[in-house]
Amino acid sequence: MRRLFIFLLIVAAAVSCQRQAGHGREPVRLVYDIAGGSDAHGAAVLAASGSPQSSGEIFLAGSPVYTRLLASHFLECDIFDNVRGRDWSDGLRDFAGETFSCIEDSSFSPYGRFAASPDSLRELAVRYAVAALDTHCNVSVYDLDGNAAKVPAKILVLSDPWLLLDGKFDIDTLFTLTGASVPVVSPQKLMFDSVLAGEKKAFNVGIICDSTYAGTGVYPELFRRSCAEHDVIGARCTEGSGDLFSFLQAYMESGHQETLDAILVDDLSLDMEVLSGQLSAIRNFSREESMLYGKFISPSLAIIDACGLTMKECYRILRSRSLFTHRIAQPASRTYVVTPRPWADDMQFLLIPSENVQNQHITRRY
Repeated sequence: MRRLFIFLLIVAAAVSCQRQAGHGREPVRLVYDIAGGSDAHGAAVLAASGSPQSSGEIFLAGSPVYTRLLASHFLECDIFDNVRGRDWSDGLRDFAGETFSCIEDSSFSPYGRFAASPDSLRELAVRYAVAALDTHCNVSVYDLDGNAAKVPAKILVLSDPWLLLDGKFDIDTLFTLTGASVPVVSPQKLMFDSVLAGEKKAFNVGIICDSTYAGTGVYPELFRRSCAEHDVIGARCTEGSGDLFSFLQAYMESGHQETLDAILVDDLSLDMEVLSGQLSAIRNFSREESMLYGKFISPSLAIIDACGLTMKECYRILRSRSLFTHRIAQPASRTYVVTPRPWADDMQFLLIPSENVQNQHITRRY
């Protein structure tokens, strides 16, 4: 009878998650296995580390380049006045004393390969979450039991856009079913919410992304889902790469005539000060760029940086939930490497500190 009661609770919570997420789909089987206890390891991890502690670390999971660049921005971040929490640089690192742990996955990424089998990526994302919350990792490729201690996550950042498309919904559902309260942050969700969730909507949006993502369809699909989530009808987006001038030149050459309401930037290699300077040049009637691109820029257009939104959101979470470590130290980072678990047929992997794999051969699944 008790098992039946627990099962019914899981089903009811899953239905609630589906309605809130608006995806109209069920989570992957692994979510039910962990929530129901048949995946004993995952269930134990969620039970032990589901509540964030100030002593925890901020985990970033995804493709190596994206995750590494995002971590570097966090280490240098100085957006806030650390005493009052206001948006005002005070010359001090905002995340002083914090450690950013990168789950860099070069074994399964790039994730575009999962476009035809999204459930595999969804399962992988759930395993990232369990690995981030775990208090153990693997010493080497020969340690299948996980004999090295690690600090669990107090925030999980899903750095890659594919993980928002296929993965965050499943992690959110798992955390709802198990009562876990570790925040899960997506730069791309914050980016789209910034122009679609408020009272003032942006109906013609430009997206500047890394060239490796342009044309894969991931950003248009995320935009479509975000419009559906926020009941926005008639909005459209155009993706591209490069700086602002390059993006607008391609926008013009493609035959677009509509004025852009906002430009979203999800390319971590771009300097936002440079982009802001280019926008100022376009608005300067004494510059040639004003004549070339001015008609595509609305008077109220803003350039919105996914990275900046992510750092602000994590800072807000740490401050509002009293999760800062309050250690007097520079922010630090560490890296974990993902490698497929030997003899496993699904998306199981080993999580190994990077310093332990420099002289070891890692067998890739693909």
